[in-house]
Amino acid sequence: MRFPASVLSCLMLAGIWSGSATAAETPVVVAAENTWGDLAAQVAEPDMHVTSILNAPTIDPHLYEPTPADARLVAQASLVVANGAGYDAWLDRLVQARRGPPVPVVKADGWTGWHEGDNAHLAYNLPAVAAFVSRFIAACQATDPQHAGAYEARGKTVMAAIQTVLDAMTTLRAQVQGQPVAATEPVFTPLADSLGLVMKEQAFQVAVMNDVEPPASSVAQFDADIRQHAVRFVAYNAQADRPSVQRLIAQAHAVGVPVLPVREIMPPDTHWQDWMHGILTQVAQVLGQPTP
Repeated sequence: MRFPASVLSCLMLAGIWSGSATAAETPVVVAAENTWGDLAAQVAEPDMHVTSILNAPTIDPHLYEPTPADARLVAQASLVVANGAGYDAWLDRLVQARRGPPVPVVKADGWTGWHEGDNAHLAYNLPAVAAFVSRFIAACQATDPQHAGAYEARGKTVMAAIQTVLDAMTTLRAQVQGQPVAATEPVFTPLADSLGLVMKEQAFQVAVMNDVEPPASSVAQFDADIRQHAVRFVAYNAQADRPSVQRLIAQAHAVGVPVLPVREIMPPDTHWQDWMHGILTQVAQVLGQPTP
């Protein structure tokens, strides 16, 4: 396995390449993204400390290159959480670089409903989120049995919050299902599917997600659907802008098609459930429906 020399040298100089974390009073959970880190923190803290590597909503997780500091965090972690599904493969490399006992890793793609090739943006997939929290509770209890009851209690609170989001989604689905929408990248698609929205422009989305320029035919179809108001709104990934996307968003603004910015990384100082409620509220507003 090839691994960045700067990361390796940092690990060896720091004396942590053995993978043995210095004894600490509080176990550390390291999350690849703050979406999963927030859910983990709601369950684990204060009995464990949770830190997320990706916190800024301007960072594209697909393109992220880990730093020596990230390697140090993972080397000292008692638990690691991630999206998985090939979305944050850089974290897999950091975990594999550890020596000593393997660290438990809880990934969202461990949900039984996800299969190879499915949409990797699992933070927008409510069943996947609920399954992640359930498995993370069990991982916390196995890692720190002394506080098993506390993890269970906090976990129930998080699961109740997820159910509240699910209830809001179900209410909104009854009002909006069947309406055509578009997106520049399949970030929002799991939530759109759950709402019963008809997602168009999928060839364009896949190209952008794979960091290639969309085919001219896909761009032309997207442009025509915007000009003809064949879609009710356009969701776009505000973390992965490119000229073809900018032109389509400008066109949507020009002809009065609502634009819904979405992100792969949560805004700081928020909780996953509040983030999802905010997105559902925006969807309801642009489709002229009451707030769920």
